[in-house]
Amino acid sequence: MMNSKLVQSASSIFLGAMAILCIFVPDEAAKKIISEENEYAVLAVQVLGALLFGWATVNWMSRTVTMGGIYGKGIYMGNLAQFLIGGLALLKWNLRHGFPSAMLTGLCIGYLIFLILYLRMFFSTPK
Repeated sequence: MMNSKLVQSASSIFLGAMAILCIFVPDEAAKKIISEENEYAVLAVQVLGALLFGWATVNWMSRTVTMGGIYGKGIYMGNLAQFLIGGLALLKWNLRHGFPSAMLTGLCIGYLIFLILYLRMFFSTPK
């Protein structure tokens, strides 16, 4: 049985840390992702930061909601979709490029860990 409050809190901190980097230092974050400087990439990174901050806030605010209950199901499925799609995209990209960056490798590992945790919660009965 998984402790959904712990998973929600941890994913909130993980997403919030990425969001803060994307919002407050988008130039540096864009340079880590894209080799050439591009003003559109910086804007995209800031918008990504806003999305990540939104998810972090939702996870933090809903950490006491029963994840299998009627109100927690939508939050749970959104997190599962995000970590599934993001984790697979990061894994595919890193495999294709030979894991070139410690930052992208760490993001990939983080996303896959949360994917596994949310999948385990999906197949378990809520407390």
